[in-house]
Formats: sequence, structure tokens, C-alpha cells
Amino acid sequence: MFSSVKSVALSGINGIITSVEADIRNGLPSFNMVGFLSTQVRESGERVRAAVLNSGFYLEPKRILVNLSPADIKKDGTSFDLAVAVAILAAQLSLDNDYLLETAFVGELSLSGEIKTVTGVLPMVSAAKEAGIRRFVLPVANYREAKLVDGIEIIGVASLLEAIEAVQKRVEKGRTIDIEPAISDDKKLPDFSEVHGQEGIKRAVEIAVSGMHNILMIGQAGSGKSMLASRIPSIMPPMSVDESLEVTKIYSISGLLEEGRGLIETRPFRSPHNSISLPALVGGGSKVRAGEISLAHNGVLFLDELPEFNRQTIEVLRQPLEEKKITIGRISGTATYPADFLLAAAMNPCKCGFYPDRKFCRCNEVQIKNYLSRVSRPLIDRFDIVAEVKRISFDSIFNKEEKSGENSDEIRKRVLAARDIQEERFKHESIHFNSQMDSKMTDEFCKIDQKTKALLEEAYKNINLSLRGYYRVLKVARTIADMRQKAEVGEFEVAEAIHYREMIERFWG
Repeated sequence: MFSSVKSVALSGINGIITSVEADIRNGLPSFNMVGFLSTQVRESGERVRAAVLNSGFYLEPKRILVNLSPADIKKDGTSFDLAVAVAILAAQLSLDNDYLLETAFVGELSLSGEIKTVTGVLPMVSAAKEAGIRRFVLPVANYREAKLVDGIEIIGVASLLEAIEAVQKRVEKGRTIDIEPAISDDKKLPDFSEVHGQEGIKRAVEIAVSGMHNILMIGQAGSGKSMLASRIPSIMPPMSVDESLEVTKIYSISGLLEEGRGLIETRPFRSPHNSISLPALVGGGSKVRAGEISLAHNGVLFLDELPEFNRQTIEVLRQPLEEKKITIGRISGTATYPADFLLAAAMNPCKCGFYPDRKFCRCNEVQIKNYLSRVSRPLIDRFDIVAEVKRISFDSIFNKEEKSGENSDEIRKRVLAARDIQEERFKHESIHFNSQMDSKMTDEFCKIDQKTKALLEEAYKNINLSLRGYYRVLKVARTIADMRQKAEVGEFEVAEAIHYREMIERFWG
């Protein structure tokens, strides 16, 4: 007796259609599973045996062999339990094979036969739809997440018995009863109107968001760097449906999607502690999980107290910042995760945090240099904007006029206007933002006159601009021009962009 059903394995945020084959024949009773399986999947044999018996089915004392193919893909997790049980019972009971060929199954089984929720359902259902599978049977607790994918019928089940009944009765319509309303995603974001003064750095942040430029804020302790960074998502454009789906997939496979939550619509803001390990930041581990840079995809990754991070850990950011993705290879397999985020970082100018105010700073030149050297120049060069956050005056705290600054909605309108210009500019390209331009595109879209060229040449010599830095200045200038609704990049825009690079020479020169 032979039967085959469909399930889905995960590789990164992509689903891989998996065939779960069961062969039952006479011989010494045994239960074996093959197909490049992790320990969790191998243990499912005992869970399946108990779940089948406790669901009222009789398991014949025969040789049972279960194969999960393709055999060159590592199978991990508990989501194959339901498919294994259905495959065995389908072979034993001779269930409708035509129905099974058009159906995929995922779910973890308890010993009683109850089906428990699993992670990564969204990418699994998306892969099944792309493969032409008509329906998907999964835990009822994952129903709402799965329904985010259109074009495939979702059948939520609470037990193994209910899943078998769905196959026997050829159920087509998904179960919708006992589904709790989706958890709302309307988070109240911190607003820029709460920031006192600091117009210069707010301007720098607006430029950074408008063109998706990485930004580093340097300033004395307590000057408001973290406060500013936490408000960046409030001025970013809303995510598109495709962006939301991609973010939701990452959180789903990472087990961070709350039960009952629908689509994630708020841009991620991740702020890992400076003690974070390298695998936790970029991804990896024995199961090749997504790291913080992928959890920040389509949002903001904020690294506070940048020099306090392990140098080896943050140096790994160089490649993902350029490629917008991270490929992780382990013995168990290789996975690629997206990592397209706005990097915002903050740091003090010295160990005590008060340089260059010699009234309070007690660090000598060697101590200051050693502290700054914890962050390498090549990594600093990846920041398009390096801006100083100055300590605000006592009067500005109580000045009502300064206190009632622009709110995030007003700033977001200008950001959206600049983004619209970029979308039109790159409509025939594979990019969306000025920061993503390569050198050829930069030369094409950032044409400058002789006076502006002379200004850039002077800056190239005086502030030790690298070739990468030269092009980053032009990209930032292009964004500033877009914010001013200007078609050409002129002296004003280039001068402001150079100002944001001068800080690098001032501290690391």
C-alpha cells in the first residue's frame, strides 16, 4: 500500500514543495522515516503513532516506511507531523488520491491528535499557490495568517480526525468558525513634534529617509540621538502590500508573528543591544535563522552606542549593506534572507561622552582616538550621512515656539514627494531610491556644472574623500535636489552633502 501527500519545507523565506510518501507492507512491524531529516522530524514518528491511535484509528502491525523528498533538502521543524499521519492513513484506508494530489498539509500533532500551530505558514502557503496546489490544510490557529495569500483555498482543522474527515468528504471550503478577529497593527508611533529644537539633525534624518541613506549621529550623551532614531519610522512611507507580505513572512518563519495577527503594516524598527552575537545580528545558528538585519527588512536597524558593539560583529554588515541580502551557509544547508533596511546608528564622540566640550570631557587625545577607532573607517564610509547632534540649550526646553515643532505627518508629506520623484526617475530601472544607484546611474542622474565640479574637487582633496565617498556625496545631493523639487544637482545641494561627509574627516581623519 502506497500513498503520497504534499507538504512544504522552508529554505530562508522560501517554501519548497515536499512529497511525503508512505509505504506499508507485510513484514516485521517497524516505523522508519528517511529523507535528510532533523532530529525534530525523526521524533515525529512517535508523535504520529500516538496521535493516530488516540484519534480512534487502528495502525496495522506492518512495516511502515515514510520518505520525505526531495532528499537533498534538510527537513526541519514539527510542521510535517500532519502530512506524515495523513500519508500513513491514506495508504492504510485507501483514501482519495486525486484529492490528496491537489492538497498540502502542515501542522504539529500532539499525542492526543490535536493539531498545534506552526511557524512559517505564510511562505509555505505562498509556495503552494505558486506550485498550483488548490487547497491547504493547516492548524486552525494559523488560518488567518494563511488567508493573507489569495488564490488558494485554506482549510483550518483542529485535530487529526478533522483533517481525515476533510479528505474523506473532499472538503473544499475552509473552516471559518471560532476564528478570533485579527489583532490590530495600528501602533502609535513616537512623533517628531516631541523633539525639542534639533532642527539641523532633523533635517539630516529627513534627507536620510527620503533617499534611504544610512545615517550616523554623533553627539554628547543625552543629546537626543536615540529619541530621534526611534521616530524615524513615523516619517517613512506606508509599506506596500508586497513589502508587508515580505516582512510578515520573515516574522512568521522566525516565530515572532503573534497568533491571530494579520499582515504586518508598520515598518520594523529593530534596536539590538550592543552585546548581540554575530549570528543573532546577521542570522545563522544550527537552524540558519534570520538575524536582526533581516527582521529590520523594509524598516530601520538602529545600532545605539556603535563603538560598544563587538567590532567583528558589526564589520559583517558591510556586505549586506551593499547587496541588500544575506546568504548564510551551514552544514545543514544554505539560506538567503532579504536585508534591505535603513541603517541608523548613534555614538558618543568619546568614552565619557562629552567631547569636544572640554568643560566636562576629561579624555585625552589618545583615549578619544582609541574610542573612535573601535569603528573602522571602511564601515563609517558606508554611512551616506554623518551628522552631529548638539546639546540643546536650557531655554529651548521651555521655549513654546521651539517646543511646537513640525509633527511627523508634515515631514512625511515631503518625504513622499521626494520618493515620488525617485519612483518616476527609476521606473525603467530595478531600483527605487537614490541610495541604490550604481556609479553609472549616478553619473547619468547627477550631472553637475563646472562650478559644482570645482567644489567637489576641492572637497575630494581636502577631506580625503574615497571613490565610494565621492559617489555617496552625489547621491545625497541628488536626494536634496529632489526634496527641493529641482531637476539638476547644484552647488547648494553638493555643499550640504559634503557637510555630512566632513564629520568623518573631523573625527576619523
